Amino acid sequence: MRIQGQTSIITGGASGIGEAIVRRFVDEGSEVCIADINLEGANRLAAELGDAAWAIHVDVRDEASVKQVADAAMDRWGRVDVLVNNAGAELNKAYDEVTEDEWDLVIDTDLKGPWLFTKHVVPHMVAAGSGSAIYIASLNGLVGFPLASPYGGSKHGLVGYVKHVAIELAQSGVRFNCVCPGVIQTPMMERWTQLMPDQEEAQEMLRGMMPIGRMGRPEEIAGAVLFFATEDSSLCQGSILAVDGGWVAQ
Repeated sequence: MRIQGQTSIITGGASGIGEAIVRRFVDEGSEVCIADINLEGANRLAAELGDAAWAIHVDVRDEASVKQVADAAMDRWGRVDVLVNNAGAELNKAYDEVTEDEWDLVIDTDLKGPWLFTKHVVPHMVAAGSGSAIYIASLNGLVGFPLASPYGGSKHGLVGYVKHVAIELAQSGVRFNCVCPGVIQTPMMERWTQLMPDQEEAQEMLRGMMPIGRMGRPEEIAGAVLFFATEDSSLCQGSILAVDGGWVAQ
């Protein structure tokens, strides 16, 4: 129960890595707001987890929607201890085939969304003099890949944003840190492999991309996020943690 009695907002918490974070945080004693555009999925997870979790619809690209979540959390709890910016959108397409609408969807979800939540939630943390804001970027925010320029561009931007806001608010009592997952077995990754003609070959390729010889599990990312939510990370400010099975060490 490492975050017993804390309150947490987790965006994109209805599935994948977000769901794993929600489950781990509840297990560790936090009350959790599951903020997701998929309200049905968020409600289903909240119902399974009981009184410690509640669901709310959010479109992270829309400022009014984000502010509604921040206001609802403050009305319910009077404070927010942890913010996890996890909601994301991916796109695998050649750089010159990406449409303006596709570019905007990815950039607005993956970069504008975390900025909006920082804008509307973090001031409450600053007023309290404590809190932890955690941003889920990607291996694509550290290295380049083909057919991933909008997604990789947004995640590189997020990594940079975390560093800047961490320094701007370094003495506020609020910590800002970033987790960069590697190849993780999630619905997002499954959608990517479906683009490949040979599914077995795609799975083998993904395993081979990780030096440890396997894909990661969402629960392993949740453990890294939990570290940044606890006082064990009290000296971490603007840290960028690659949870990638050794990829960037190559």
